Amino acid sequence: MYTAAKDDTVRTLKQDNIGSTVVDAAHDAGRKVRGFIDSATDELTHAKETVTKEIRTNPVQSSVIALGVGFVLGALFRR
Repeated sequence: MYTAAKDDTVRTLKQDNIGSTVVDAAHDAGRKVRGFIDSATDELTHAKETVTKEIRTNPVQSSVIALGVGFVLGALFRR
């Protein structure tokens, strides 16, 4: 049901010159957003792997840093 309505809307938009421009712009925007999301996902995955490696390499130092960050955040949120 939804697909038929979507197809009718796309078909109607394609019949108009403005409609085809809008459809093309929407497709371009979608591609750009997908590219941005893929790039962000790759960056977050890399950051996660780096943090995990550092925690495994220096567990005591990581625990002290986490304790310090928790203390500072606790002090800030208490106010």
